[in-house]
Amino acid sequence: MSETKALIRRLQDTMNQTLDQLYAMPDAVLEAHSEHTCARGGNVRDLITHMIDHERMHLGSVVNDRAEVYALQQGQVHRLLAEWFRDRAMVVAALIGLPDEALDKCPTPAEWSIREIVDHLIYWERDAANDAATHAAAHADMQAQAAVVGGRG
Repeated sequence: MSETKALIRRLQDTMNQTLDQLYAMPDAVLEAHSEHTCARGGNVRDLITHMIDHERMHLGSVVNDRAEVYALQQGQVHRLLAEWFRDRAMVVAALIGLPDEALDKCPTPAEWSIREIVDHLIYWERDAANDAATHAAAHADMQAQAAVVGGRG
């Protein structure tokens, strides 16, 4: 696994840890005083708000640094994957705080529930990714065969 991919996985893992720690936290806790440095003498809401701003600030730094070293996402696959991840994060964000009993409610009998929509997204993501991976493997096989035929292998 590349170091960059490992770093992405670490970020995903810590997001899941944060979700596990904070998901059931009552809103009243936001008003509790926090001694954490990043709360800057304020409360838990100030701490979390600071962390959101901190994330945005460093996002700008990462994008700027990529530009400075001529490493913007030039490959189409990475660009598309980045957009897909961004949009998936938006779906996850839309689910945060949703009561469990709302997952299976349908706005109208002709519409899908939120759970059905998420299952649909997961199913088609895996189906599309598996299909694309099959094409990638076939392409790699063709490249390897061409190298052998061309005397380079």
